[in-house]
Amino acid sequence: MNTILPEFMGSMARIRNNFYFSFLALNFVNLRPFTHDIILPVAMSQNIMTSSSLNSFDKDGVQEYGNSTRRHFLNDIVISYERYSMLMIASHNNSQHRIDPALVNDRRLGAHLFEQLANIYQSGEVTFLIQLRRFRNSIVHYNGVYSATNELDYTFGTQGHHSLCNEGKNISVEFDTLSWIYDKLMQTVQSGNASYFLHYPLP
Repeated sequence: MNTILPEFMGSMARIRNNFYFSFLALNFVNLRPFTHDIILPVAMSQNIMTSSSLNSFDKDGVQEYGNSTRRHFLNDIVISYERYSMLMIASHNNSQHRIDPALVNDRRLGAHLFEQLANIYQSGEVTFLIQLRRFRNSIVHYNGVYSATNELDYTFGTQGHHSLCNEGKNISVEFDTLSWIYDKLMQTVQSGNASYFLHYPLP
């Protein structure tokens, strides 16, 4: 089980690097106008972007790219967290011997079960984790709007998000909010991991 946290940390670091790497594409777009076609370094049949298509990018397209970057970053860090938690609870239930959740025939197995173990997270940390999942679900599954079945009432960093009476309204996500969420999630998981091994020492 000692390998699970380092894997989570490595996954999160790669996600953060990809997040920052995405902004290089915006710098690339700002080099317009392009006078030559661009050949993309990828093995696919349609790997050429013509100069005319590159020069036709409008502000709405660039803005949607920013929205996509935010969506992917948020979704990826929650996926990484859920992978960590499911590995932890599956292994905990397997006499603390590491086992991949994919090998466990239990549809009820989920990240929330690790959060519910005694002495792992403080109540404020559990609230953060629950609200983070709901925030991601609103962004990814509800097309970026508040929903009646996915109640949000939390302030991530300095940006408050409240679904009550805002159902169907667009959710605004600042880049600084995503950075705050990343740091808070890293801190929360590391704290919970230390608490786990303190209260559930390996045999």
